Amino acid sequence: MRKRKTYSGNFKARVISDLILGKKDLNELADYYEIHPNQIKNWKSLLLKRAHIIFDDRRHGKNSSLDF
Repeated sequence: MRKRKTYSGNFKARVISDLILGKKDLNELADYYEIHPNQIKNWKSLLLKRAHIIFDDRRHGKNSSLDF
């Protein structure tokens, strides 16, 4: 049985950044990084679903987990 590969957040961000910036298309990125195209689409979807966390105004949020 093959062990699952794990990828760092930095690696995922680099792959999605290349996709969003149009450096390569989905299939080119999948071939280059040896990842299934569906995995890249899943990472992009996750980023878009959670993007609001990055852009929330932390100055006024009382219940924000990112407040310092």
